Amino acid sequence: MDQLIAQIEEARVRLRAAFSAAAGKQDVQQGIQKSLQDLADLQGQIELAGVMNAAANVSALTSILDKAIAVVRYDISGFLVEDLKALRQRVSGVSVPAGEVVPPQPFPDTNPPAAGGTLPAPGGNGPVAAPVIVTTPGVGTPQPANPDRPVISLSPSGLRRVNGPVVIALQLALIRNGQAIEPDGDFGGITAGAVQRWQAANALVQTNAVTESEWVKLTGCPVPSLFDLCLGVTSDFEGTKFDRVVGNFDDQGLTFGLIGFTLVNGELKALLTRIEALKPGSVAIAFGALYPELMTVLDLPGAQKQQWANTVSFGPNRMEVAEPWKKAFLRIGSFPHARRAQMERARSVYWEKALGDLDRFVPMGKPRTDLDAAFWYDTSVQNSLSANETQLLSTAGATSLTGPALRERFSQVIANGSLGRWQDDVLKRKRTFVGGTGTVHGSAYDLAAWGFADRSVSAADLAAPSSIIDLVSSGTSGWNEGTLGPDAEASEGPAVEGSSPAPVLVGNSAHAGWALYPKFVSFVDGLGLRSITADELLFLGAQNESGSCHGLNTYPPEELWPNIAPTAAIVDKLRNDLAQPVHLLSIYRSLAYNSCIQGSAAHSQHMQYRAIDFVMDGGNPISWSTKLKTYRASGMFRGGIGVYRGFVHVDTRGSDADWTG
Repeated sequence: MDQLIAQIEEARVRLRAAFSAAAGKQDVQQGIQKSLQDLADLQGQIELAGVMNAAANVSALTSILDKAIAVVRYDISGFLVEDLKALRQRVSGVSVPAGEVVPPQPFPDTNPPAAGGTLPAPGGNGPVAAPVIVTTPGVGTPQPANPDRPVISLSPSGLRRVNGPVVIALQLALIRNGQAIEPDGDFGGITAGAVQRWQAANALVQTNAVTESEWVKLTGCPVPSLFDLCLGVTSDFEGTKFDRVVGNFDDQGLTFGLIGFTLVNGELKALLTRIEALKPGSVAIAFGALYPELMTVLDLPGAQKQQWANTVSFGPNRMEVAEPWKKAFLRIGSFPHARRAQMERARSVYWEKALGDLDRFVPMGKPRTDLDAAFWYDTSVQNSLSANETQLLSTAGATSLTGPALRERFSQVIANGSLGRWQDDVLKRKRTFVGGTGTVHGSAYDLAAWGFADRSVSAADLAAPSSIIDLVSSGTSGWNEGTLGPDAEASEGPAVEGSSPAPVLVGNSAHAGWALYPKFVSFVDGLGLRSITADELLFLGAQNESGSCHGLNTYPPEELWPNIAPTAAIVDKLRNDLAQPVHLLSIYRSLAYNSCIQGSAAHSQHMQYRAIDFVMDGGNPISWSTKLKTYRASGMFRGGIGVYRGFVHVDTRGSDADWTG
C-alpha cells in the first residue's frame, strides 16, 4: 500500500508540472485537474480499504495514468509524457511503446459526485466521499528547519486572536502535558498562560508564542504544514468552526462546519457521508428523530433545499438555525471523527483546487510565498471563478507583476466578478493576503500571528499533508459518546474511603531512595502543575503501609507516567479553581496491590496510572464532581467520574462514565 501511495504522489508531481507546461491550453488543464482529483479519490479508497483491493487499486491507478497520458500529449511536454509512461509501467508492469498512447479505460465511479451519493441506514457502511489524509509516516519526529521561528502567537491587543485547528492541536498537546484548559481553538490569554507555564517548567523563555522547536517538543509532531496554516485563516473567515451551522443567508441552504460545507451544492451531504463512513451510525446518533427528515432533504433538488432551509432559518438575514437542528449539528461537529472528515475534505477537494489555481495563475518561475498559497486556498473555498474571471486572472498572471502587487490585481478581479452585495466583503478578505493585514467581517487581522511571513515556499511545502489531523481528531468531545452508568470502579468505595491522604512532605522525600525518583521529579516539573507535587503523585496508598496489603504496591512504571499527566492537570485545576486544598487518596496500583484491595475493579484505571481518588478540605463530593463535569463538558478530558460518600474518583480513560459508589 505504501508503494502505491508513493506512486500516486509521484503522479501528482508530474501532473502539476504538466499543468504549468500547459499554460493557455484550458482544455488540457481541465483534463489534468480531473486526473488530480481522481488521484485524490483513489488515495481515499486505498487508505480505507488497505491492501485488500490491491489489484483493483493498481488497475484504477493505471487507468488514471492512461487518461493523463492522453491529455498531456507530446506537443505539451514530451519528457513529461515519457515520465508518466515510465510511472505507468512501474505500476502495471506493462510498457507503453514510444509515441503510442494507451486508450483510456473506464475509471470505476467508486466515489459518486456529492450530489448523487447516499448515506446508509444507521450502522451500515457508506460510500466514500473523500480520501483520508494521513500524516507522513516515519521514524521519530523530524526536527524543524527553523527552530526559533514562531508557529503561532498571541495577537496584539485589538487584533483578531488566532483561531482554528492549529490552536486546537496546541491546546490538546498542552492538556496532555499537564495544562487543564478548554480546547476551544482560541489562542487567548488562558492558552497563552498555559504555554508560559509549560515553557517555564521546561526551562524555556516565557513568551506569548510557540516556536517550531517548542511545537515539536510539546506535541511530538512535525510543525503545522502550509495547508494547516492556510486552513486556520480561511476557516476563521468562514466563521462556522467545526460545529456551527448557519441558516439560508446566502441562498445556499444551510452552511456547516470548518470551511462552510453547504446544503445546496451537495458538499454537506458529501461531508456527512464521509463522517458516516468513518463511524457508521454516528449521523443517526447525532440527529436522532431528525434523521429521516435529514436524509430526505439531502436528496431534494436545489430549489426545494432552499425552501426547506428557510423553514429552519430565522433572525436578521436568516443567519440563525432553529432548534433542535442547531443542537444536532453542534453535536455531530463535536465528534472527533467528524473533525477528521472536515479536515480531509478541506484538503482533498479545496487544497488540490488551490494548487491547480496557483499553478495556473502564478506561473512557474515567479516567486511563490505562503501568502500566495493562502490567497488561492481562500479563493478555492469562497469563490467560484467564471470563464471571464479565469481569463482576466490568467492575463494578470502573465504580466511582470509579482508578490503583493500581483495579489492586489487578483483581488480586484475576483471581487469585481462577485455578486454586488458581496463585492466589498470579498475584496477586504482577499486584500488581507496582499500584505498580511486587513479587516474581515469587522475584525482586524495581522497574519504574522497566524504563522505567515510572506516567505518563499517550495513544492515540498505545497505537497505536505496535514501534520495536525491525527492530534485534532483524537481530541475530546463535548458530547458524551460513552455509557453513563454503573462502572467497575463503583465497588471501590469501602476499599478507599477512610484511607489516609498523601502526606505533604517537607525536606527530604520519602521516595528519594527510588532509583527513578530524580527522573520522575523532572517529568512532573515539566508538566507545569501549579499545586500538585511529584511526591503526592507517588503516594502508594494507606493500605500499602500496613495490614494484609502491606508492601504490595510499587512505583508506577516509567512507560505509564504520561498517563497521569491529564488526570493530574484536571485535579490541579480543580484545586486552584475552588481554592481548596486537595488530598490524594489513591493514584497508582500494581496488579498485586489492586488484587489485594477488597472490592477493587479487576481492570482499574489506577493500574494504568490514569486515575486519582481525592478529597478536598471544603465542599463535598457532589460539588467537586459537579465542577469536574463542567470541565468534561467543555472538552478538557474524557473519562470517568465516580461520586462516593467521602471522596471522588476521576480518570482520563478516553470515554465518559459516571457512577455513584
